[in-house]
Order: sequence, then structure tokens, then C-alpha cells
Amino acid sequence: MNLLSIIGGQWAIEPAKLLEISNIYSAHLRGEKSDLVAIETKIGKPLQNHTQQADYALQDGVAIIRLEGIIAKRMNLMTQISGGTSSQLAAQAMQAAIGDPAVHSIILAIDSPGGTVDGTQSLADQVLAARRSGKPVVTLGSGAMASAAYWIGSAAQAVYITDATTQVGSIGVVATHTDVSGSQEKQGIKTTEIAAGKYKRIASQYGPLTADGKQTIQDQVDYTYALFVDAVAKHRGTSSQTVLQKMADGRVFVGQQAIDAGLVDGFATLDDLVQRLNADRKSGKTSLVAKPAQPLTRLELDQQAKAYMQEHPETDYLAAIKTIAPELA
Repeated sequence: MNLLSIIGGQWAIEPAKLLEISNIYSAHLRGEKSDLVAIETKIGKPLQNHTQQADYALQDGVAIIRLEGIIAKRMNLMTQISGGTSSQLAAQAMQAAIGDPAVHSIILAIDSPGGTVDGTQSLADQVLAARRSGKPVVTLGSGAMASAAYWIGSAAQAVYITDATTQVGSIGVVATHTDVSGSQEKQGIKTTEIAAGKYKRIASQYGPLTADGKQTIQDQVDYTYALFVDAVAKHRGTSSQTVLQKMADGRVFVGQQAIDAGLVDGFATLDDLVQRLNADRKSGKTSLVAKPAQPLTRLELDQQAKAYMQEHPETDYLAAIKTIAPELA
């Protein structure tokens, strides 16, 4: 994540967490430096600006992939301060679990307020692909499973929460515009942008937001919100209209409220799900409230394959198709 993506990018995240993140990065834009020693003392470990390798825990044949904290495509120093998960690394862990003969089922263990829109749809598509591989995929939310975290978690064939206080939902998208011209003026700096194309810098951060600039951002947010709503409808086996009416007004649903709204399927613990998945494997039947995986249209398959190739340049089109839809292999 860089400064521009933090301040101006689209987010699917709880508002309070976005405000916290924006305040930190806005301070950087103003030239204020963070006290890294104080931060290291607070979190109890040294800060290292690199990502950890994707991995999963294996419990009785069940791969447990944890999505915790802020979710973004790539993680950096910021996520060590506030916690976070790389959607790219999580997707790698998903692929590894699918290909691991020791894994017969997968649990997404989620405790997250959401994150950046960028990378979220791709990871959700990976969850759908895992379902089509024949290995059951179940989501378990604990604490919070909001916004982008729910977008991803809802793609599993069954979604559970641990208790009556788990927060779920916050289906919506937000983008911010930060005018830094006043801050630069105080520093004796004036930035003049020279651009070609009407919309190239229509919402520039070096000046007040114009009406056209605001409408452009609103159009982008509305488009992404529609993608979010349609994805939840597809994942949960319902209509977009139902999602809009019952789930997607930006509210956070707590515990039983989330079940009643159709966001999740019930309560469970991690150990309980592991036991049930193992029992299901032995019996050949499912005890989970499972949503059928809906087949991709040809257009969806083509779009997802091309997006996968962009993130994995070494992969050709046919290999991307096989990764997204293993049943076609």
C-alpha cells in the first residue's frame, strides 16, 4: 500500500478503522514522522518492512487459513503496526491447500474490519474456485467479519460465527478525497499538475474537489458497490434485490441479527467445525448448511482468468482457467 492508494483508493472497511488509517497516512503527507521506537515498544516486536509467507495450519486434515486485521493486496510496515492480511498471500495459501493431499477441507478463520477493494474480489473468486475443487470450504467469523472480509468470507459454501457478539456485514464501499493544497501552502510548496484528458486528474488532491470530480468518485464507488452486492447474492444463493433490501445498507449485524438477515448460517466453534468436516468426510454427507456453488458464466470465467493472469504474469490463459475452475480441467 502506498500513500495515494491509502488516501484516495476505494475501501470496503469499517469507517472507524478507515479513519484511523487515514489519520496515520495524512500525518505522513503533512511531513510528520512516526516514532518507530515507540511503536516497536507498543507492539512488542521490531518493525520489519517485509511480508511473511502465506501458510495455513493443518488440524485433523482441515486447513485453517486466517484472515485477520486489515485486508489489502500487499502488506507493508503499516500492517505490522495495526495488523493485517495480504489477499495475495491468502490466495496462495488457498491454492496450496487445494493441492495438498493431506487437506480434505478448508476453514477461513476471519477476524477483520475489512480492507481495500483492490484484491478482494480476486480472493473471493479463489474461494469459489476452491469450492469447485471438491474440497469443502467453510468460513468462521470471530469478533468481526465486516465489509471486504465478508465479501471474501461469503464465498464459502457455509458461513458461521463463533458467538452472539460477532459483528458481520457493513456491506458498502467508501472512497475519500484529501485536499493537501492548504498543507503544502503552509510549507511554502505549490504543486501545479499538467495533464491530458478530461478525467485524468479530475479529482486531484492538489486542490478542492470539484462537482465533476465528486461525481466521478461517486460513479466509481457505485460501480464497485454493485459488484459487492452481486457477489454476495451469488455467494449466498439469493438475488441482488434481496441483498439490497436485507443486508447491504452498510449496517453491522451482531450475532443472531446476522443469522436472521441471511448473512451467516449459524453459530459454531473452530473445533466443532473441524469435527463436523471430518465426520462428513467419513459419512459422505454434509452436516453443514451449505450453499451450492453457482457455475461461472463464460464472461465471468474469461474476466477472472484475465485478472488472474495480470496478478500471475507467468501463467497462461489455459492454466488460469484451470486454476479458477478446476472442474473444467
